Amino acid sequence: MIDFYKKYYQQGKFIVFMAGKIPANAEQLLNQYFGDLPVTSYAHQPIAIEPVSQKKFRVMNDPAGVQGAIRMARPFPNRHHPDFPKVQVLNNIFGGFFGSRLMNNIREDKGYTYGIYSYLMNQVFDSGWMISTEAGKDVCEATIVEVYKEMEKLRNEKVGDEELSLVRNYMMGSILGDLDGPFHIINRWKTLILNGLDENYFYHSMNIIRTISADELQELAQKYLDPESYYELVVV
Repeated sequence: MIDFYKKYYQQGKFIVFMAGKIPANAEQLLNQYFGDLPVTSYAHQPIAIEPVSQKKFRVMNDPAGVQGAIRMARPFPNRHHPDFPKVQVLNNIFGGFFGSRLMNNIREDKGYTYGIYSYLMNQVFDSGWMISTEAGKDVCEATIVEVYKEMEKLRNEKVGDEELSLVRNYMMGSILGDLDGPFHIINRWKTLILNGLDENYFYHSMNIIRTISADELQELAQKYLDPESYYELVVV
Protein backbone atom coordinates (compact mmCIF):
# COMPACT_ATOMS: atom_id res chain seq x y z
CA MET A 1 0.00 0.00 0.00
CA ILE A 2 2.87 2.39 0.78
CA ASP A 3 4.48 1.68 -2.60
CA PHE A 4 1.14 2.23 -4.34
CA TYR A 5 0.67 5.56 -2.54
CA LYS A 6 4.16 6.77 -3.47
CA LYS A 7 3.78 5.78 -7.12
CA TYR A 8 0.24 6.94 -7.88
CA TYR A 9 -0.35 9.73 -5.34
CA GLN A 10 2.99 11.35 -4.48
CA GLN A 11 4.43 10.88 -7.97
CA GLY A 12 1.27 10.60 -10.01
CA LYS A 13 -0.03 12.87 -12.72
CA PHE A 14 -0.62 16.28 -11.16
CA ILE A 15 -3.17 18.73 -12.60
CA VAL A 16 -4.27 22.06 -11.10
CA PHE A 17 -7.73 23.47 -11.79
CA MET A 18 -8.53 27.12 -11.00
CA ALA A 19 -11.85 28.95 -11.03
CA GLY A 20 -13.22 32.24 -9.79
CA LYS A 21 -11.42 35.56 -9.50
CA ILE A 22 -7.91 34.43 -10.38
CA PRO A 23 -5.13 36.85 -9.31
CA ALA A 24 -2.72 38.28 -11.84
CA ASN A 25 0.23 36.49 -10.20
CA ALA A 26 -1.53 33.08 -10.21
CA GLU A 27 1.20 31.40 -12.22
CA GLN A 28 3.87 32.71 -9.84
CA LEU A 29 1.95 31.45 -6.81
CA LEU A 30 1.42 28.03 -8.36
CA ASN A 31 5.12 27.73 -9.12
CA GLN A 32 6.00 28.89 -5.61
CA TYR A 33 3.85 26.34 -3.80
CA PHE A 34 3.57 23.45 -6.25
CA GLY A 35 6.42 23.95 -8.72
CA ASP A 36 8.83 21.58 -6.97
CA LEU A 37 6.47 18.61 -7.11
CA PRO A 38 7.73 15.92 -9.51
CA VAL A 39 5.84 15.45 -12.77
CA THR A 40 5.94 11.83 -13.81
CA SER A 41 4.03 9.67 -16.22
CA TYR A 42 3.22 6.02 -15.88
CA ALA A 43 1.36 3.38 -17.81
CA HIS A 44 -1.87 2.29 -16.21
CA GLN A 45 -1.83 -1.36 -15.26
CA PRO A 46 -5.41 -2.67 -15.14
CA ILE A 47 -6.22 -4.55 -11.96
CA ALA A 48 -7.89 -7.82 -12.80
CA ILE A 49 -11.15 -8.42 -10.95
CA GLU A 50 -10.85 -11.85 -9.42
CA PRO A 51 -14.12 -13.81 -9.53
CA VAL A 52 -15.39 -14.85 -6.12
CA SER A 53 -17.14 -18.04 -5.14
CA GLN A 54 -20.28 -16.14 -4.17
CA LYS A 55 -21.87 -12.75 -4.79
CA LYS A 56 -24.03 -12.46 -1.68
CA PHE A 57 -22.36 -11.32 1.53
CA ARG A 58 -24.03 -10.78 4.91
CA VAL A 59 -22.03 -9.30 7.79
CA MET A 60 -23.35 -9.15 11.35
CA ASN A 61 -21.31 -6.39 12.94
CA ASP A 62 -23.73 -5.62 15.80
CA PRO A 63 -26.19 -8.33 16.89
CA ALA A 64 -28.23 -5.64 18.66
CA GLY A 65 -28.31 -3.38 15.60
CA VAL A 66 -31.68 -2.32 14.24
CA GLN A 67 -30.56 -1.13 10.80
CA GLY A 68 -28.60 -2.64 7.95
CA ALA A 69 -26.52 -0.97 5.25
CA ILE A 70 -27.24 -2.42 1.81
CA ARG A 71 -24.96 -2.13 -1.20
CA MET A 72 -25.64 -3.86 -4.51
CA ALA A 73 -23.30 -3.36 -7.45
CA ARG A 74 -22.02 -4.73 -10.73
CA PRO A 75 -18.98 -3.92 -12.87
CA PHE A 76 -19.69 -1.33 -15.54
CA PRO A 77 -17.68 0.33 -18.36
CA ASN A 78 -16.18 3.79 -17.97
CA ARG A 79 -17.31 7.02 -19.67
CA HIS A 80 -15.68 6.09 -22.99
CA HIS A 81 -18.15 3.26 -23.54
CA PRO A 82 -21.07 4.30 -25.80
CA ASP A 83 -23.60 2.91 -23.31
CA PHE A 84 -22.44 5.13 -20.43
CA PRO A 85 -24.41 8.32 -21.27
CA LYS A 86 -27.45 6.25 -22.28
CA VAL A 87 -27.46 4.33 -19.01
CA GLN A 88 -27.35 7.64 -17.14
CA VAL A 89 -30.94 8.14 -18.31
CA LEU A 90 -31.95 4.60 -17.38
CA ASN A 91 -30.29 4.99 -14.00
CA ASN A 92 -32.33 8.10 -13.20
CA ILE A 93 -35.54 6.24 -13.98
CA PHE A 94 -34.39 3.31 -11.86
CA GLY A 95 -32.96 5.04 -8.81
CA GLY A 96 -31.12 8.24 -9.68
CA PHE A 97 -33.35 10.90 -8.11
CA PHE A 98 -36.08 11.41 -5.53
CA GLY A 99 -38.86 10.54 -8.00
CA SER A 100 -37.24 7.29 -9.17
CA ARG A 101 -38.86 3.86 -9.18
CA LEU A 102 -36.72 2.58 -6.31
CA MET A 103 -37.69 5.57 -4.20
CA ASN A 104 -41.40 5.29 -5.04
CA ASN A 105 -41.50 1.58 -4.27
CA ILE A 106 -39.12 1.07 -1.35
CA ARG A 107 -39.52 4.41 0.44
CA GLU A 108 -42.97 5.70 -0.45
CA ASP A 109 -44.90 2.45 -0.83
CA LYS A 110 -43.10 -0.06 1.43
CA GLY A 111 -41.60 2.35 3.98
CA TYR A 112 -38.44 0.24 4.27
CA THR A 113 -36.02 3.18 4.09
CA TYR A 114 -35.76 6.96 4.21
CA GLY A 115 -33.93 6.96 0.90
CA ILE A 116 -32.50 4.66 -1.75
CA TYR A 117 -30.41 5.64 -4.76
CA SER A 118 -28.56 4.08 -7.67
CA TYR A 119 -25.66 5.68 -9.51
CA LEU A 120 -22.81 5.03 -11.91
CA MET A 121 -19.53 5.36 -10.07
CA ASN A 122 -17.28 7.91 -11.75
CA GLN A 123 -13.96 6.11 -12.11
CA VAL A 124 -11.36 6.88 -14.78
CA PHE A 125 -10.75 3.26 -15.79
CA ASP A 126 -13.14 0.56 -14.60
CA SER A 127 -16.42 1.69 -13.11
CA GLY A 128 -19.54 0.19 -11.53
CA TRP A 129 -23.31 0.52 -11.15
CA MET A 130 -24.28 0.81 -7.48
CA ILE A 131 -27.53 0.69 -5.46
CA SER A 132 -27.17 2.10 -1.96
CA THR A 133 -29.53 2.33 1.02
CA GLU A 134 -30.01 1.67 4.72
CA ALA A 135 -33.08 -0.22 5.95
CA GLY A 136 -34.45 -1.84 9.08
CA LYS A 137 -32.66 -5.08 9.90
CA ASP A 138 -35.87 -7.09 9.53
CA VAL A 139 -36.59 -5.75 6.03
CA CYS A 140 -33.12 -5.80 4.44
CA GLU A 141 -33.80 -8.99 2.48
CA ALA A 142 -37.24 -7.72 1.43
CA THR A 143 -35.60 -4.51 0.21
CA ILE A 144 -33.24 -6.48 -2.04
CA VAL A 145 -36.19 -8.47 -3.42
CA GLU A 146 -37.95 -5.23 -4.35
CA VAL A 147 -34.82 -3.87 -6.06
CA TYR A 148 -34.75 -6.94 -8.28
CA LYS A 149 -38.47 -6.57 -8.99
CA GLU A 150 -37.85 -3.05 -10.29
CA MET A 151 -35.04 -4.37 -12.47
CA GLU A 152 -37.41 -6.98 -13.87
CA LYS A 153 -40.05 -4.37 -14.72
CA LEU A 154 -37.52 -2.30 -16.64
CA ARG A 155 -36.37 -5.39 -18.54
CA ASN A 156 -39.88 -6.51 -19.44
CA GLU A 157 -41.87 -3.27 -19.85
CA LYS A 158 -41.15 -0.13 -21.83
CA VAL A 159 -40.92 3.17 -19.98
CA GLY A 160 -43.99 5.33 -20.58
CA ASP A 161 -43.83 8.69 -22.33
CA GLU A 162 -44.84 10.68 -19.24
CA GLU A 163 -42.17 9.11 -17.03
CA LEU A 164 -39.49 9.51 -19.68
CA SER A 165 -40.43 13.16 -20.19
CA LEU A 166 -40.22 13.76 -16.43
CA VAL A 167 -36.73 12.26 -16.26
CA ARG A 168 -35.55 14.19 -19.33
CA ASN A 169 -36.68 17.46 -17.74
CA TYR A 170 -35.10 16.56 -14.40
CA MET A 171 -31.75 15.72 -15.98
CA MET A 172 -31.66 18.84 -18.16
CA GLY A 173 -32.60 21.01 -15.18
CA SER A 174 -29.88 19.42 -13.04
CA ILE A 175 -27.27 20.08 -15.73
CA LEU A 176 -28.32 23.72 -15.99
CA GLY A 177 -27.97 24.01 -12.21
CA ASP A 178 -24.50 22.47 -12.42
CA LEU A 179 -23.45 25.21 -14.86
CA ASP A 180 -24.36 28.04 -12.51
CA GLY A 181 -21.15 29.85 -11.58
CA PRO A 182 -17.42 29.26 -12.10
CA PHE A 183 -17.02 26.53 -9.48
CA HIS A 184 -19.74 24.35 -10.95
CA ILE A 185 -18.40 24.93 -14.44
CA ILE A 186 -14.83 23.99 -13.48
CA ASN A 187 -16.16 20.77 -11.95
CA ARG A 188 -17.70 19.91 -15.31
CA TRP A 189 -14.41 20.61 -17.08
CA LYS A 190 -12.48 18.66 -14.46
CA THR A 191 -14.62 15.59 -15.11
CA LEU A 192 -14.07 15.85 -18.85
CA ILE A 193 -10.32 16.47 -18.63
CA LEU A 194 -9.54 13.80 -16.03
CA ASN A 195 -11.48 11.24 -18.08
CA GLY A 196 -9.75 12.18 -21.34
CA LEU A 197 -12.90 13.69 -22.91
CA ASP A 198 -13.74 17.01 -24.56
CA GLU A 199 -16.75 19.32 -24.86
CA ASN A 200 -18.19 17.16 -27.64
CA TYR A 201 -18.90 14.51 -25.02
CA PHE A 202 -21.02 17.05 -23.14
CA TYR A 203 -23.11 17.93 -26.20
CA HIS A 204 -23.39 14.26 -27.16
CA SER A 205 -24.74 13.47 -23.68
CA MET A 206 -27.29 16.29 -23.95
CA ASN A 207 -28.50 14.91 -27.26
CA ILE A 208 -28.91 11.43 -25.80
CA ILE A 209 -31.04 12.78 -22.95
CA ARG A 210 -33.30 14.51 -25.47
CA THR A 211 -33.61 11.64 -27.97
CA ILE A 212 -33.14 8.22 -26.30
CA SER A 213 -36.18 6.02 -26.87
CA ALA A 214 -38.12 3.65 -24.65
CA ASP A 215 -36.95 0.77 -26.85
CA GLU A 216 -33.29 1.67 -26.28
CA LEU A 217 -33.86 1.93 -22.54
CA GLN A 218 -35.46 -1.49 -22.42
CA GLU A 219 -32.56 -2.99 -24.37
CA LEU A 220 -30.10 -1.44 -21.90
CA ALA A 221 -32.10 -2.77 -18.97
CA GLN A 222 -32.02 -6.27 -20.45
CA LYS A 223 -28.25 -5.93 -20.91
CA TYR A 224 -27.26 -4.45 -17.54
CA LEU A 225 -30.09 -4.99 -15.03
CA ASP A 226 -29.50 -8.71 -14.78
CA PRO A 227 -29.65 -9.92 -11.13
CA GLU A 228 -26.98 -12.53 -11.78
CA SER A 229 -24.45 -9.76 -12.46
CA TYR A 230 -24.93 -8.00 -9.12
CA TYR A 231 -23.00 -8.42 -5.90
CA GLU A 232 -24.89 -7.97 -2.64
CA LEU A 233 -23.52 -6.76 0.68
CA VAL A 234 -25.61 -6.27 3.84
CA VAL A 235 -23.93 -5.11 7.04
CA VAL A 236 -25.87 -4.83 10.32
